[in-house]
Amino acid sequence: MADDVTSIQVRNETWQELNARKAPGDTFDDVIQRLLDQADE
Repeated sequence: MADDVTSIQVRNETWQELNARKAPGDTFDDVIQRLLDQADE
């Protein structure tokens, strides 16, 4: 991962939903990128 990272605050419920969408080896960044790509389609 690049050095240009930041932290964001999310509610526990949001974290749980994102965590449930992770595949083995995924980072939260991977999950968010996938969701953003889907939203752009």
